[in-house]
Amino acid sequence: MILLYPFARKHRRIAYENISHAFPEYTESQKKELVWKSVLHIGNLVAGTLFAPRLNQKWMDRYLVYDPKSLEIEKKTNEEGVGVVLISGHFGTWEILVQFMGVRMKGGGIYKKVRNPLVDKLIYKLRTKNGIKLVSTEESSQVTKMLKQGYWIGFGSDQNAGKVGIFVNFFNRPASTYQGPALMAYLTGAKMLLYSVLCGEKGKVIVRVKDLGFVDKKAFTDRENAIRHYTEVWTKALEEEVKLFPEQYFWVHRRWRTKPGDFPGQI
Repeated sequence: MILLYPFARKHRRIAYENISHAFPEYTESQKKELVWKSVLHIGNLVAGTLFAPRLNQKWMDRYLVYDPKSLEIEKKTNEEGVGVVLISGHFGTWEILVQFMGVRMKGGGIYKKVRNPLVDKLIYKLRTKNGIKLVSTEESSQVTKMLKQGYWIGFGSDQNAGKVGIFVNFFNRPASTYQGPALMAYLTGAKMLLYSVLCGEKGKVIVRVKDLGFVDKKAFTDRENAIRHYTEVWTKALEEEVKLFPEQYFWVHRRWRTKPGDFPGQI
């Protein structure tokens, strides 16, 4: 990644722009330093992605590190047997999260099929190695059923949602955001948890969990307001986590590409 740094001008520019909006109080040197650290982290992310399919219980016992509160949240939720909308983002080393979901909980997820059937088969095999149950975006109706059966469904939802999203504030700017996590929690009564899986020292992987609770339907006059509120809740929770470990966020992605007014009628 160090060798590629001088050639990644476009992505460094995107990262610098995003960081400047997110941390306007930073000096120029602080912004450039964070760009550099985030590029280095992409190298760790690539390595983690390649290594993730080989993870097993022995590795997890040795290298996964939970703070006591996060471990208690996970343990208690497992004992409750409820469905969980597990929210993560382009933060830390998210492919490792996919792997341990199949071991530590009744894990499930949604994936978008790749056009090449051989590549699609390989990706599916690697991601389901440790027991996670995947459904394609074409079978998304299965998600509500799985949540009601007590599955923990992973959502990596901090991507630009384009015209299908709703605008909520994320690092000082309106960001088009997917409604899926809040909608699924609303429809199924699933609990919402935010997971941050971070690179630690000496190969350790730090797991932080925030309990965002259940959707309180009685507190809202309609579904639309409830979904907007809980989308704001998890987005704010993710922002708070990123502020603690900003070098591990994927600042090069075009999170704020869609802007208010790009699509008529979008709110």
